[in-house]
Amino acid sequence: MRNNAKVCLEKISFSDIEFLWYLRNQPGVYKYSRRKRIVSWKEHVSWILPIILGESNKELFIIKNSQVPIGQIRFDYRNKNDAEISISIYNKFQAKGLAKEALSLAIKKIKNRKRIEKLTAEINKKNLSSIKLFEKLEFELKNKKDKWLIYERKIN
Repeated sequence: MRNNAKVCLEKISFSDIEFLWYLRNQPGVYKYSRRKRIVSWKEHVSWILPIILGESNKELFIIKNSQVPIGQIRFDYRNKNDAEISISIYNKFQAKGLAKEALSLAIKKIKNRKRIEKLTAEINKKNLSSIKLFEKLEFELKNKKDKWLIYERKIN
């Protein structure tokens, strides 16, 4: 099912903290994360404040569909040329093509703003929808580490 509404990315702000906490604690989101559990409000705020204040190696964007927050995309900068990318979409907006559109926008955004040459995505091997998503956007399986599949895409 294709959704024709406008998808955009916005850098997170203080007003997004609660939405991101709610999104992170959705069972469909954390079941494939590295920490398979609900995160407390205190943990979440401690984690997100340095990102908002620009005091971390992470950059986080809210995915909006017709101005409604539906997910997030995060870049974890490993060095000046390499970043790990991750995406979460609220379950009622999944399987509508929105994640692909948002991820494409994020790749273009990072390509135009940073000198990143390679993006990496570590995907739980049971997360078939994410595997398909990243493969559609030309990420290639490069390695396997326990229950994680390591996908890479050069963007230079």
